[in-house]
Amino acid sequence: MKNRSLRKTVKVTYIILLSITLIPSIFSIVVSQIHTQRYNKIISNVSNANRINIIAKNDIPEELWNIICGKKEIKEGRQYEMMNEITFGLEEMLRTTKSDKSRDKLEVATRASATLLRNIHILVEQMGFGSTVTQNEESLDEIRTIAELFSDIMQDFIVAESESASETNLSIKNASIILTVIQFLITVVALLFSANSFLTVSGAILEEQKNFQKAEMKALQAQITPHFLYNTFDTIVWLAEEEKTDEVVRITKAFSDFLRISLSRGHEWITIGQELDHIKNYLTIQKIRYADILNYQIEADENLLGLKMIKLVLQPLVENAIYHGIKNKRGRGELSVSLKYADEAKTKIRFSVKDNGAGFTEARLSEVRLELSLMVSEKLNSVYGLYNVNKKLKLYYGEQTEGLVIDSEPGKGSEISFVIPSECEGAGGNV
Repeated sequence: MKNRSLRKTVKVTYIILLSITLIPSIFSIVVSQIHTQRYNKIISNVSNANRINIIAKNDIPEELWNIICGKKEIKEGRQYEMMNEITFGLEEMLRTTKSDKSRDKLEVATRASATLLRNIHILVEQMGFGSTVTQNEESLDEIRTIAELFSDIMQDFIVAESESASETNLSIKNASIILTVIQFLITVVALLFSANSFLTVSGAILEEQKNFQKAEMKALQAQITPHFLYNTFDTIVWLAEEEKTDEVVRITKAFSDFLRISLSRGHEWITIGQELDHIKNYLTIQKIRYADILNYQIEADENLLGLKMIKLVLQPLVENAIYHGIKNKRGRGELSVSLKYADEAKTKIRFSVKDNGAGFTEARLSEVRLELSLMVSEKLNSVYGLYNVNKKLKLYYGEQTEGLVIDSEPGKGSEISFVIPSECEGAGGNV
C-alpha cells in the first residue's frame, strides 16, 4: 500500500513537472518558428531584390546594347524575358513582405519597372522602323537612367528589409526575457513540488525529477542577401543553436550598431571614432564567423577620434582584405588597421588596411592601379569595393587626396592605404 502510494506520488509529481517544464519548450518552438518564417521571408526578399536589381541595372542594358551593335537580332534578344523575371520577382516580394515601408518601396519599383518596359518597347519599335544608331543610343541612355533609378529604389527596399530584420531581433530579445520569467516561475513551482516529494521519495528519484525541469530553446534558421547580411543572420542562427547566448547578444548588438552607423541618420560625415566603431562591429561579426582563420588588430591615434571624415570607406577595404586576401590563403590570416597623422604639421591623416593574404600578382596589381587611376569600373568585378571607395575619396576630398594606394606581393599579402586632410570643407554639421 505504501509502495503504491509512493508510486502514485512519484507519477503525479512527474506529470506535473513534465507539464510545466513543457511550457518554455512549446513557447520557444512557437516563437522560433515565427521568427524563422520572418527571417526566411526577409532573406528571400533581399535575395530576390538583389537578383532583379542586377538584371535591371546590368543585364538588360547589356542585352539591348548587343542588339544595337548588331551582335544579336531583335528577335533573339532576351530583354522581355528579363523584364518578366523582374515583374514576377516584384509580385512575389509584394506577397511576402510584412513591412509597410518595404511595400511602399516595391510599389514605386513596380511603377519604375513599367516605365522601363515602356521604354524598351519604344527602342524596339524605333529599331524596327530603321532608326539611326545615334537615336538608338539615346534611347538606351534613357533606359539606363531608368534602370539606375530602379536600382536605387531596390537598394532602399533592401535597407527597409534590413530594418525589419533588426525589429525581429528586438522581438527575439523580448521573447527571451519572457521565457526567462516563465522559467523562473517554473523553477519556483518545481522546487515546491520537489520539496514535497523529497519527504517520501529517494534521492535517485529526485534526480530524475530535476531532469524534467530542463528546457531547450529551439534555434532560429536563416539563409543572407547581399552576402554579408546573409552570412550574419546565418551566424546568429548557428550561435543560437549552440546556445552561445553571450555571442548571440554580442553579434546582434554589433550588427545593430553596424546598421545604425551605416545609416547615420542620412549624414555623409561622421567622426573617425564612429568609422572605427563601424569596422570594429564588422570585424566582431567576421571574427565570430572566421575564428579559426582570422586575427585582427586596430591601432589608432586617440587624438584623431573626434575629427570628421566621409563615412564608410574603411569597411570595404577590410572586407576586400578578408574575402580576397585571407580567405584565399592557407593558415591563419592576420589583418591590421591603423590610422595616424601623416605629417609633422598634423594636416593629413593616413589610413591603412594590411593583410598577410594571397596578395595580387604583378599583372593584376598593375591592372587595378591603372583602372583606379582612370576611374574605370567595368573590369573591376572582384574588387569593385575598391573602386567605389577610391571614387568616394576623390569625390569628397578632390585634389586633397590621391585616393587608394595599393602595395602587394603574391603570397605575402597586401596593404591598401589612403591619406585625407585632417580638416575638410563640407564636413561640418551634426553627426
